[in-house]
Amino acid sequence: MAWREANAARVIDVREPMEWATGTLPDVETISLAHLPNAAASMDRNGAILLVCATGNRSTTGAAWLTSMGFTNVASLAGGVVALGLS
Repeated sequence: MAWREANAARVIDVREPMEWATGTLPDVETISLAHLPNAAASMDRNGAILLVCATGNRSTTGAAWLTSMGFTNVASLAGGVVALGLS
């Protein structure tokens, strides 16, 4: 999670509520992928954002959405929480 620290990134878990119940990373926000476009309206388009999901697929989709909406510093956690051994 070096990118997170190096960029003072806001971390958002885009999984579903039932998945969050099994655990997530410390100090993350939870916004399901379906709600991300609406939530983006109140987010800083220039701030660093790291999206997290189970395997990286949904977070990659979310990162693409945010980038298309004008966000300039967005990343997806490759492999998601599964790769970190949290799922």
